[in-house]
Amino acid sequence: MEIITSKNNNTIKLVTKLINNKKDRDEKGLFICETYRVFKQLENLNLEYVFIILNKNTKYFNEFKNKKNIYVVDEKIFNSISVLKSSDGIILCYKKIKNELKLEKKDKYIILDKIQNPKNLGNICRTACAFGITNLIIINGSVDIYNIETIRSSMGSVFNVKIYYSTNLKIVLEKLDNLQIPTYATSLTRNAKSILETKFPSSFAIGFGNEGNGIDKNDLVRFKNNIFIPISSNVDSLNINNAVAITLFVATNCNFTI
Repeated sequence: MEIITSKNNNTIKLVTKLINNKKDRDEKGLFICETYRVFKQLENLNLEYVFIILNKNTKYFNEFKNKKNIYVVDEKIFNSISVLKSSDGIILCYKKIKNELKLEKKDKYIILDKIQNPKNLGNICRTACAFGITNLIIINGSVDIYNIETIRSSMGSVFNVKIYYSTNLKIVLEKLDNLQIPTYATSLTRNAKSILETKFPSSFAIGFGNEGNGIDKNDLVRFKNNIFIPISSNVDSLNINNAVAITLFVATNCNFTI
C-alpha cells in the first residue's frame, strides 16, 4: 500500500488521462472504472486489476489495504479524479479486454452507428444482454466502449459483450449479406415496416443510428429491411435505449422465463 499526497503524482495524472482520453486508453491498453460493485463483477470474470486507488475514508479500506498495487489518497485528491458525485471510494485500473467478435452465420447482432452519448452506449449494452444479444458491431464515430460513463451505465454489461469494430458500415453489411444474415435498419422512412408486422428470423442484425439523426439515408438503402416502432403521433421519436429495448423485445420473441 502506498500513500499519495499530491495531485501531481504520476499515477493520479495517468488516471486523469485514461478517464478523459480515448487515445491514451488505446495507446496504453488500459481503462478506468469505479465502485466496489464493478470490482466484484470483474473479479467474477477472473480479471486482475492493474492498480486500485482508495479514498482513505472508504468503508472498504480494510478489505483492500493488504492487497498489491493499492494507492491511498485523501478525499480531496480522490474527488478531483472521480467522475461520480457520490462515490464509494474506489477507482480501478484494468487492462483492456480482448473480447473481439467474429461474424458467424447463426448469431444475432446489433449494429451501432455513430452513437455519441456514452451513457446511451452503456445502457444499450445492458439492454442487449438482457435480451440475450451479446454481439455488438460498432461503427467508427461511436463513443468508446471503455469510456468510464459507458462502463458505469452498462452496470458491467460491457464486459459480457463481444465487439466487432469497423470503420465502414457498407463493408459490414456486405459481410453480413455474404453470411446470409438478414439486416434490419430502424428508420422513419416511408417504406419502413412496423416491427409488429415483421417476422424476425433466428439470426439477424439490427442497426440503430445516431441519437439525433438516426442512420444516414445513404446507408439505409444498404440494409435489406427498414423497420419502425409504431408510436403516438404526439411524439417524434424515442430515446435510443428505449428503441433498442422495444425492438429487441419483439425481435427475440421475449421468450425468457423468470
